[in-house]
Amino acid sequence: MFIKVLGSAAGGGFPQWNCNCANCSGLRNGTLQAQARTQSSIIVSDNGEDWVLCNASPDISQQIAHTPELIKKGVLRGTAIGSIILTDSQIDHTTGLLSLREGCPHQVWCTPEVHADLTSGFPIFTMLQHWNGGLQHHALTPLEPFRVDVCGDLQFTAIPILSNAPPYSPYRDRPLPGHNVALFIENTANRQTLLYAPGLGEPDAVIMPWLQKADCLLIDGTVWQDDELLATGVGKNPAKP
Repeated sequence: MFIKVLGSAAGGGFPQWNCNCANCSGLRNGTLQAQARTQSSIIVSDNGEDWVLCNASPDISQQIAHTPELIKKGVLRGTAIGSIILTDSQIDHTTGLLSLREGCPHQVWCTPEVHADLTSGFPIFTMLQHWNGGLQHHALTPLEPFRVDVCGDLQFTAIPILSNAPPYSPYRDRPLPGHNVALFIENTANRQTLLYAPGLGEPDAVIMPWLQKADCLLIDGTVWQDDELLATGVGKNPAKP
């Protein structure tokens, strides 16, 4: 299995555009030994030529420009992105679809809950209907394995995780299991496995067995401590609801 991390930062990227905390200001003035990061997204493949995009961050154009694997040679228009899977309907993971409009239609897999949010409160599916067929939705069901149009050796399973629905969702603060999922990805040809869990609020009995059997873990918990925003002086809310 081929895996490439396009971005690993939280919303706003690192340094965040409006943040002057010790980390962000330290990176800007050169006193912090770190690298700038774009917002969370990965690509996976079974052959290194055709790729599945897992979440489309607002930085997708920059990410594609810095990822030679996604530049499709021999065509006037197009990339090596053959399918797209969304793990939630958050702005950080879906806004990049707007930047991909010139390449429509795109094949997009997500849960019915995510699709509902993206046709109502944040109607990306509706808006992009006006661009060459827009986004072609394929419904996925949590805990039921599925495959996409490219990379036939890869099998995906969406695992419900504890996290919130976005502010524009009618299910804010009372999310359903389909609002946030991790992806367990298995290469059925050689049994290599990956668990990709962006925005994991808290490990629970559902996700733990999948964490334990994955060869590789990519997890974004967003913060280190519950009081991190307060301790760094950039916010008042705790990490836990």
